[in-house]
Amino acid sequence: MGIKIQRSIFILILFLLSASAIAAEPKKLTSPRFSYPNWSPDGTQILYESSVSGNWEIYIMDTAGITDNGGNVTQLTNNDHLDRMPSWSPDGKYIAFISDRDGDFEVFVMRPDGSEQTQLTFNDTADIHPYWSPDSQRIIFNSQVEKGVRIYSIWAMNRNGTDQVELLRDEELNSYAQMSPDGTQVVFDKWQDSDENNGEIYLLDLNTKKLTRLTKNEGIYDGYPTWYPNGEWIVYASEVDGLFKLFRIRPDGSSKEQITFGPGNDARADVSPDGTQLLFNRDIDDNINIVVLPLASESEASADGSETSSTTNNDKG
Repeated sequence: MGIKIQRSIFILILFLLSASAIAAEPKKLTSPRFSYPNWSPDGTQILYESSVSGNWEIYIMDTAGITDNGGNVTQLTNNDHLDRMPSWSPDGKYIAFISDRDGDFEVFVMRPDGSEQTQLTFNDTADIHPYWSPDSQRIIFNSQVEKGVRIYSIWAMNRNGTDQVELLRDEELNSYAQMSPDGTQVVFDKWQDSDENNGEIYLLDLNTKKLTRLTKNEGIYDGYPTWYPNGEWIVYASEVDGLFKLFRIRPDGSSKEQITFGPGNDARADVSPDGTQLLFNRDIDDNINIVVLPLASESEASADGSETSSTTNNDKG
């Protein structure tokens, strides 16, 4: 069972929906070091990792009833190993995460109360970034091809660890792979020419195996992609004047638009189930917090297909 704890460091300010993410200000939910925020399927809780205890563990925070005096938090893991990168299944029944309990990172699953923690992969190299298929039956993840070499391929498996299938392998690092809401495509970031400072966003068609490159920013890292729930936008991080900011782009590569501004580096976003709020990490001077930003509604986002004045000049393609 999870361990209920009260911590005064958690703050949540509930806010009215905004018509535009450009005009809105993000609200800080946590401090000091929290990462990989992930909405629950019903939007009432936030799943995340934290090293506030001195070791990386996985927690759930309620989004209701939290005041300036503290909030309702459940600690799901509690051991001497690193438990990280949590991801909630769309049906709400499981949480995938990674742990180095056998000496390197492997994919695990557990129940949302922290029970039934089960190891799914057993490789000599690292398996990371687990995310779910829309029907909650499959887990997509990245697997290190060779120990000591930063080349990762994309794999998928059943949620019990069976039927592991490699979807993409080449000579690059392929990471943060997430399946589209309709289950036909995978978005991910890929190093170009083994250059960690030159990442780009790609789509993999699961039927044809065709690759489509969405961003073309030479010498700039575009990464950490995630889907809008309606599948009509992809949110990702890109460097702007030395800082990472969040952008959104259509799956056909059009209508690129910057959606976060201000201080710090913004990355690892997750869009709420109703498409109206954006969770992400904001890192200011190595102080990583989870913040939330109002977004346009799904219908407004779907209708807005034009480039805006906030588009930067970084896109060279």
